[in-house]
Amino acid sequence: MLASKARSVNIAAGRRRRLPNLTGYLLIAPAFFAIFAVLIYPLITAFDLSLHKVVLTDPAAGRPFAGLDNYLAVLAAPYFLNAIVNTLVWTLSNLAIQIVFGLALALLLNASFPGRGLARALLLLPWVIPSVVAMLSWRWMYDAEFGIINMLLMALHIIPAGVAWLGNVGTAMPAVILESIWKGTPFVMVMLLAALQAVPTEIYDAARVDGAGGWGVLRFVTLPLIMPTLTIAATLTTIFTFNNFNAIWLMTQGGPLRATETLTILVYDAGFRDFNLGRASAIGVITFLILLLFVVAFGRHYVKSQVEL
Repeated sequence: MLASKARSVNIAAGRRRRLPNLTGYLLIAPAFFAIFAVLIYPLITAFDLSLHKVVLTDPAAGRPFAGLDNYLAVLAAPYFLNAIVNTLVWTLSNLAIQIVFGLALALLLNASFPGRGLARALLLLPWVIPSVVAMLSWRWMYDAEFGIINMLLMALHIIPAGVAWLGNVGTAMPAVILESIWKGTPFVMVMLLAALQAVPTEIYDAARVDGAGGWGVLRFVTLPLIMPTLTIAATLTTIFTFNNFNAIWLMTQGGPLRATETLTILVYDAGFRDFNLGRASAIGVITFLILLLFVVAFGRHYVKSQVEL
């Protein structure tokens, strides 16, 4: 009799233990399906398309299996290496300058001075402006005849005549990078400012008592304490910049003479101009793998910084 009651109690307890687990699975199910629909399924589909010959202008051909032919064709294309170089220049330039400027602005806004709230709002403004509005505005500012940038430079006698900043091979990429820095730096600034405000002031006081100057406090106190947040900001900036299609497409469309053509532009050209979905998917998979290397490197650095803390 006692054994029967004990088994009943154990069964009831087991059911109670399983119920919270089931509730947890039900709560995360919508998020899981959303991630699967938005991330996992498109990734699987892209990888599958990259292994097939899919040309929309030739529907009668179907989608025969092509193996690695799409990848070999992409790697052998004369413009692919140029796109790799442009993508790295575009990403690394944005990453380095946005991190430096974002940290400098965060340090500035973390100090107390009159009008700090207004300064924070004004410096955050570029980030909240819609991307299309910002890029088209910068495109107008770069105009060779009516752009305000040329007008100011000519008024200051820096240049004798208007320059087609987006139409010259040597100036197109720096011009687009400048717009991206203006647009993305406030995001880094906000993240680092939040990390700075979480650092206890007692640590700074103790460092100054020990004789540390401004550079010493920054190097040995501030940077180590905000390094996890700094790593996350660098990771997100890399991902956003590497995959940024709008900035370049709306301003130069990859020109002139492929001077600003990146991997995302190649994907668009292959898929929506040549209608070769197999080759476009192959470029997309290669882009994903390159970006994955960056993310893994930043992830290892993040774990290391967490262990040191």
